[in-house]
Formats: sequence, C-alpha cells, structure tokens
Amino acid sequence: MFEKFTQKAIDVVQAAQNYAQEFCHNRVLSQHLLLGLVAQSKGVQAKILNFDKINFGELNIEVHQSLKSNPDGKSENIFFSSEAREILKSAVELSYELNSKFIMPQHIALAIFQNKECGAYKILKKFNIDEEKIIPNLKRILDKSSDLTILHPETENENTQLSNINDFFKEKVMSEILVNAQSKLSASGYEILGSEQLLQSILDNKNYKIVEILDKFNINSQSFNEMLSHFNSRTAEFENSEKQIIFTPNAFSAILLALDYAKESGSVGIQPEHIILGILKSKKGIAYKILSQCITNAVDFEDIVMKKMNDKIPETLAILRLAKEEARSLNCNIVGSEMILLGILSYGAGVASDTLRRLGITLKDARCEVEKLIKPQKEVTNLTYSPRAKKMLEVAYKTAIEHKRSKIKSENILYGITKMPNCLAMQVLGNLGTDVLEIQQGIKQELLGGMDL
Repeated sequence: MFEKFTQKAIDVVQAAQNYAQEFCHNRVLSQHLLLGLVAQSKGVQAKILNFDKINFGELNIEVHQSLKSNPDGKSENIFFSSEAREILKSAVELSYELNSKFIMPQHIALAIFQNKECGAYKILKKFNIDEEKIIPNLKRILDKSSDLTILHPETENENTQLSNINDFFKEKVMSEILVNAQSKLSASGYEILGSEQLLQSILDNKNYKIVEILDKFNINSQSFNEMLSHFNSRTAEFENSEKQIIFTPNAFSAILLALDYAKESGSVGIQPEHIILGILKSKKGIAYKILSQCITNAVDFEDIVMKKMNDKIPETLAILRLAKEEARSLNCNIVGSEMILLGILSYGAGVASDTLRRLGITLKDARCEVEKLIKPQKEVTNLTYSPRAKKMLEVAYKTAIEHKRSKIKSENILYGITKMPNCLAMQVLGNLGTDVLEIQQGIKQELLGGMDL
C-alpha cells in the first residue's frame, strides 16, 4: 500500500504508530493518524488544513480521553485497525481521482474529512474546523499539484552567469593541489587531469586535516595507489563527455561541486576537504569508485568532515541550513534569495541579523511577505538553489575575499542580496519599507566602518 506514499505521508503513518505505542494500543486507530497528521503538518500545509489553529496539547488530551478506556498493553507489533486501513485506502483512491502520482499527507487529511463516522473526524469537529472551506480548497490544490513544473520566480532566464572557474584556480590551496596533481599526471603518462590525480595530490600532503580523516577510513597514499593500479582504463573519467578539456569531465564536475561546498560552508577558498566532498557528491570517476569502497555513507562522512574542520557550525552554513528548512516548511523545492533572507533572520545573530533588526525587519513579517510570493509545490524532493541565489552567494564569496576575511560572514551574504536588485529577497525587503542604500549603510554602521562597500 505504501509504495506511492511520499516521505512526508510515511512520516505521518510512522508518527501514528508511535502514538499508538505511547498510548499502549496494539492497533493504529484513526485518532492516532490524526495526531500524526497534525504533528507533521507545518507552514502552508498547516494553514490550508486549519491545523495551525489547533493547540496540539489540547488535541493530545482529547485523543487520550477518547481512547483511555481501551488500553491493550504495550506491544511491539502495531497493526492497523479497520478504520485506519479504510482511511489509508481512501487516501490512495483520492490520489487517483485527483490525478496525483503520489499519496501525500493532504490526501490522508481529505480521507479523514470524508469519513464522518471515524473517531478522528469526530475529534476534529470539536475544534471548529471549517471543512466546507477546507475540502474544496484542498481538492483544488491537490488537483493542481499533480504538475510538478510550477516555476519559482527566480528560475526565470536571466543573466546570472557565474564567474570563470579559472579565477578560483588561482587561490593558494587550490593552486597548490593542482601543481602537485599535474606532477602526478606527468608521471602517469596521461595528458588530461583526472579526479584520481586530484585525490593523489591531496593524500600526499599530511598537513591537510582531511588526510587524517581519510586515514581512519583506510584511505591513504599507499592504499589508494594500490587500488588505482587495478584500473586499466580511464573510461570512468569520460562519462557523458562531448569534448576534452584540461580536466576530465568528471574531475571538472568534482571541482565545481567543491566550489559549491566552499561557498555553502562559508569558506573563503576551495580547501582539500571540499574537493573530497565534491568527488563523493559527483558519484562519478575513478577517485569516486575508490573512495566509495571505503566510505559507504557520504552524508555521515560529510558530517564528520564538517565537525572536524570547524569547532562550531560556520555562520554561513547555519544560515543556509535554516534557509533550506524555510523552503521545506513552505513546500518549495527551490532555495531562492528570499529563503536565504529568512535564514539570516532565523539565525538571529551576526551583523546581517542585527542590521535588519535595526531597520525593523522581523522574521514573522518577512515570512508573511515570502508566502505571498511563493506558490507551494506538491512535494519537496531535492532542494536546489535558484540561479539568483547562486549568483548572490558568489558575490558574498568574492566580497569576503576582497576584504581579506577568513570566512564568508552574514554581512557578506546580505551585501550579496543588495547586489541582486531583482531578487525576491530585495522585493521582500522593499515591501517591508527598506532599500539597498539603507541596508548597505546599516551594514557599515554595524561594522563600525570596518567594511568599505
């Protein structure tokens, strides 16, 4: 039954199972599904369902009171009651009726509203939910949401081309890695630099912190070279290639991803760890094939690297993670400049947040403005940055370099927003009564004249 349930819908069902266990029931009842649904509903979805008006504590008490007379005792095996199965079956049928490819939490909610004899519906009625308004709105949204191609305003075609990658090759650490990699290339007899030479170059330098981490995964110069000797062909380095460049296509892809990691982690300059993470994220090439034999979980490895490289979460990384959470809560697959603005405000510390606070910009007000500009999508899958958000991060990166900062700071990000006058973040800020000059002047005042913009 659950093959076509989205992760969010599965989370609702799993939460319902947890509540059943908590209540010492060996069956999942409709009331448990209701608790799971309300608990998992956030942002726009909660508003559409009117669940934002429900006090979860009061709901929990109401469910407890309706079920307390029938405890079964704790059990490891949690089954679905006939009532719960009927609701889940109805959710599947509704997805077909509304031309939805997947079953989402909204389908489960609609199934509860339509099953007026179930315990969950009877409890909802006690909270004065306006179903006459909710049901048609829900059907309309679900029917439209079968189209996943709803465009984010910042995905429009425009001149947001990023700088030449060669500019980043001149950075100290990157240049150092490339010089050593080229010597490895000459020794191998090849003419085009591949991901394996990049990794060899990094492993040769024991001063890099990432080398210490890789050694714990049994990856060092000796083991890598031994595994490399088993590759008799470089075919893996030229997947999907139409032309040859100084790098193999997969090595070049890894470097571009490394640059993204550098920006997102707030680093000024590409570091060895960014290249390793870029290779793993590319999932292509000889170096990836060797690394993946020892590193089976790239996400866990990334967390290990970030913790090792930083005593605390870098300011930029924290802001961007909060921006992604804002995008998820608003059911948006695109992390645009407006989400990054919300990330700055949500972070609540640093020069950028202080600047905006002095200008009277609050997270609540900014979030309301963003919700007016963004259409919720059917389901959040893979989050990606909008072209303008990427360009804004590059401006922040370059500004940090120009002012000889060791890290990209929140003020660099906010300044990057002001350099993209057509971005949604500036539209939000404009709607809230401020402009580019006020923001830039505010940054200067917060820095006490420390940054000449």
